[in-house]
Amino acid sequence: MIVGRLAPTPSGRLHLGNVCAAGAAWLSVRQRGGRLRLRIEDIDAGRARRDIADAIRADLAWLGLTCDDETPPQAARDYGPVLARLAPHTYRCACTRAASREAAGACVGGCRTRGLPAGAVRFALPSGVETIVDRARGRSDVDLATLADPVLQRRDGCGTYTLAVVADDIADGVTEVARGADLADQSAVQAVLWRALGAEPPAWLHAPLILGGDGKKLSKSHHAAAVGDLRELGWSAAGVWQVVLPWLGLTPPAGATDGPAMLQRSLAAFDAARIPRGPFTWML
Repeated sequence: MIVGRLAPTPSGRLHLGNVCAAGAAWLSVRQRGGRLRLRIEDIDAGRARRDIADAIRADLAWLGLTCDDETPPQAARDYGPVLARLAPHTYRCACTRAASREAAGACVGGCRTRGLPAGAVRFALPSGVETIVDRARGRSDVDLATLADPVLQRRDGCGTYTLAVVADDIADGVTEVARGADLADQSAVQAVLWRALGAEPPAWLHAPLILGGDGKKLSKSHHAAAVGDLRELGWSAAGVWQVVLPWLGLTPPAGATDGPAMLQRSLAAFDAARIPRGPFTWML
């Protein structure tokens, strides 16, 4: 059975870029009779908010993006055992975040061969090529030597998104990861981590990136980008799908006035291979 997931981060309200990615996940799973799970990705405790998580659940329901169940949020999970399983492939890194940021996230201090007793925990990527086959974007061969060794645990002991998302997807039985194209570059690293944990990587599906009028990735800072803002302006769920479905290569069903029904009626026509690469721009 196909098992997909919606994995919103409760640091900001659901916006149209999130809806596009969630729509791709929902359509892909429902078209094939699969199971869709909801997971709140709140590993960043400093930014996560319970009221935002509740608002996201309400927005998903209003749009018709129903899930079969909700798995434990990241804040309730223990990543220590997973990190311990990866220990043969990790090393400690003493580089500051500022120094690594200037080097595109890479270790700049030769920490991989220093045997340091403390510091952030990085995964030592193997040499070779990782092939990613994306149901929307096609095949890409990624030279792992061009990527930075990912940080799995920060120096303060907190697990990172990279560790959590792989551990969670494996634990939740996910077989397809559908998300926004801004995360496509992380697929190769995550596939390596899946294999290091003895699991077969999932299928990949990346929806097009949605930009604001300023040319930057759509976010909560863009005016009227949030679903809640549109609802307050009098938009219907059907109106939202009138905007989003074309981004997924679909023509909104004629005469449909109910958002969830519009989504259901789009199932037969959905074809992941016909999703445009994008990006698309949203301005109200």
